Amino acid sequence: MEFEELERFIEAELECRKHPGSSVAVVKGDEMVWAKGFGYADLEAKKPATPDTVYRCASVTKPVVTVALLQLMEKGRFTLDDPVEEHLGFKIKSPYEERPTIRDLLTHRTGMPTRVPPILKKLEEAPTLREYVEEAARAVRPPGERWEYCNTAYAMLGLLIEAFTGQPYTEYVVENVLKPLEMKSSGFELTHEMEKRLATGYVRWGGPDQPLKRVEPYYLGTRPEDPAGSLYSTVVDLSHFVIMQLNGGVYKGRRILEEETLEEMQRLQAPAGASRSGMALTWFRSIHDGHVMLAHTGGMPGYTNHVAFYPELGVGICWLSNLNDGTGWRPPAPTALRFAAGEAAPFNPERVQRVPEEWRKLVGLYGEKGKTIRLTVRNGYLIIENLGAYLEKVDEGRYIVHGSSYDGYELTVEYDEEGNVKQLDLSVYEYPRYVEEPLKVDEEMPLKGHWRGEYHHPYGFYQLDLVIGGARRGMATDMDGRLTPFEDFTAERGRVRGVYRFKPPKAYRGWMAEEFRVEVDLHAWEGRLQGLLRFTSKRPGDLWIVPITLERV
Repeated sequence: MEFEELERFIEAELECRKHPGSSVAVVKGDEMVWAKGFGYADLEAKKPATPDTVYRCASVTKPVVTVALLQLMEKGRFTLDDPVEEHLGFKIKSPYEERPTIRDLLTHRTGMPTRVPPILKKLEEAPTLREYVEEAARAVRPPGERWEYCNTAYAMLGLLIEAFTGQPYTEYVVENVLKPLEMKSSGFELTHEMEKRLATGYVRWGGPDQPLKRVEPYYLGTRPEDPAGSLYSTVVDLSHFVIMQLNGGVYKGRRILEEETLEEMQRLQAPAGASRSGMALTWFRSIHDGHVMLAHTGGMPGYTNHVAFYPELGVGICWLSNLNDGTGWRPPAPTALRFAAGEAAPFNPERVQRVPEEWRKLVGLYGEKGKTIRLTVRNGYLIIENLGAYLEKVDEGRYIVHGSSYDGYELTVEYDEEGNVKQLDLSVYEYPRYVEEPLKVDEEMPLKGHWRGEYHHPYGFYQLDLVIGGARRGMATDMDGRLTPFEDFTAERGRVRGVYRFKPPKAYRGWMAEEFRVEVDLHAWEGRLQGLLRFTSKRPGDLWIVPITLERV
């Protein structure tokens, strides 16, 4: 059977993870050639997952909404390099002269930070899409400076579609993308028929030994729901979308996008450093197993998803699932794509367990403070220690990653003029050689008193008030502005360290972080306190490190 090995791969992945359910479809050329459900759409009811099971798509929504926007570009409503504010009707809050373009929105280079919308039980509790975006649209760096995943940018896409058409983005996308693609079980609102086939979402905090918790229905952030992640669909319907992507913008003879526009959507727009990988328009564009691969993942409470395809081979995978375990796991669609393409992993045993001649130049830390990866050598293997990945040298500047979620991806090594390694590039990420800056501390500066600063977190921008009562007494505000005592606190000789805990704001508790543990590490310099806040929670993959500077009040 042609897909026997793929099926075994999926079954092993899901059963070893004790994953409730998944649905997977394979596209070749202009047709869906295989689709199957695995496990249960509803565990308690023992309702099997099928190819027609409906899931929440999370960020797999983004490419679909992008196609709708690009249709309007074809009609002359905008160009990709228009400043986005020309069409929004309000300004992005930013101290920088440079203003983001629509191309910046579609490549996550706006200068706005990562942010998630609130999770709400009642739609009437939600702000309008415009109200939410006006509040959330705030830059922390100039546009184009670096990649940072930004849901707010895609909320803006919904407003742009509304501005160009005079109708809610949901209506335009349904009429001009979903219907022509015959995505009859897809939409931004559940029909009665879709609701009957909707997979129940589940969460847990960690691996297969942890208990599953059923997720009750919720609304994603805004009215209408946030275009960054609000689509409902099936793998059958999404296969139609992938067919269009593989066939020059055409599905069953109906043109959805002009071929030139589709090529622009799939072209490398914003490379990671000097690599061949980075962002196309919305698609993550990587070299995987030697092929150009376009992909997008999605994750939200109860659901994790992945769509990926090789344009040159005309092969694609749609994989939707009904579990989010908080580890950052996403369905391994790239590996499934390898099986669907009938290819073996590009693994050369003669090149893997062989220490490169330049190993001394390669080993060490890369990234930025608090967010580093380490290259080292173990038993003859060059490995990325943090990822549990092995590296196989292809040539002087390229390696293939083996193992981890980046299995098969190309890693690029950048050298400076003296031949020293200056940066690693993997997928959309750039990891410059990490150099520890000497810490300047004013050990004589008085610390006692009231200090105030601001930080940004995926839940928004927050003011932090720090009250130092003595060398062992301190309090800090939570995200709701309530002062909370430290469990462990020292303030002496120019250093302030401590740990405190608090619950997230009510509207964000649906994101699974039931309580934050915040490590504060500050030092005194030039009359200020500056340093890092380290947020963790019971979610295994929940780590957020933010810089902060505080002034005396």
